[in-house]
Amino acid sequence: MIKPFQIQNIRLVAQLQKKGTTLDMEERLLHPRSPLRAALLANLFPAMPGVTTYVLNFEDEKGVHQGLVQARIRPGRPEQEVVFLSPKLENGNGGHAMWQRLLNHLSIKAGEQGHQRIYARLNPDSEESQIFRNVGFSPYAEERVFRLDADLHPDNPQNTLGLRRQTPADSWSVQRLYTAVTPHNVQVAEGLAQGQWQINNYPLADRGRRYGLVWENRGEVLAVLNIHSGKTGHWIRLMVHPDIDSETTNLLLGGLSLLKNPRRHPVYCSLRTYQSELAAHLFACGFREFAEQQILVKHITVRATDFLSRLLPAFDTHIDTKHATPVMKAQTKTNNRSV
Repeated sequence: MIKPFQIQNIRLVAQLQKKGTTLDMEERLLHPRSPLRAALLANLFPAMPGVTTYVLNFEDEKGVHQGLVQARIRPGRPEQEVVFLSPKLENGNGGHAMWQRLLNHLSIKAGEQGHQRIYARLNPDSEESQIFRNVGFSPYAEERVFRLDADLHPDNPQNTLGLRRQTPADSWSVQRLYTAVTPHNVQVAEGLAQGQWQINNYPLADRGRRYGLVWENRGEVLAVLNIHSGKTGHWIRLMVHPDIDSETTNLLLGGLSLLKNPRRHPVYCSLRTYQSELAAHLFACGFREFAEQQILVKHITVRATDFLSRLLPAFDTHIDTKHATPVMKAQTKTNNRSV
């Protein structure tokens, strides 16, 4: 009924992608690609972090039911993010039931594959958001998205603060900054930032170019600009220590000065609600409010079959002494004498 994408599903997926809903605003604005293309790339390069695609296709007395769910695997992290669902939610087309069925199936398979969390970014208070809540997703943060159009780009911005490229050696300091500026409930929802601000570039993953810029003082990272550059734009995420809030405008100008072809494509920047004080700096650089989105997460119960197989022998009174270690053999003899 619901099966992983296979080559024989190409025609069906090509049809479903025309009447579906794209949930990932960042990818849609920066690096648009069809669900079929993403599914084919994942099939061709299974070792690369790509997408997971499941296809629903069956017929009953009520007619033919066809749907699609696609989730992007986050590189280096036990997580996925729902990026596409089909068909669109329309009255009478059975879309609501199919979305719930597809999302439940995705959750089960994600747990079997060892993933711990599934995320989604949706319009707040939307019909889509309610369906995700019905299948166990919970909202934990909201984002405001700002846009800087190419013609409003500041003239000759300068990197006056000396921003530099983020390196693996910055991991511990970046983690400390994340812990200092992020509310505890968000940290829990995001797995205590396991790789949340690390940069993982995979050239064959068709995800654009990602890199980080950091500003440090006396060896401590006090600001991070996470940048995603795609075919049609750039996206910036900010993490700034409260002690240097006044430098945020200069940090943004420094980041803009290092972008490639900034005057050809718009630049987007997302702020969480707990970062609202940084909005004034975005406005000072020419950004304008563009959209809002809600971030939801579903925590997955991962199967622990290997753990159980190791645990059960401890409760088994019939110990195979032939393959036991010397300690086990001695313990078995002691137990037999006591009996």
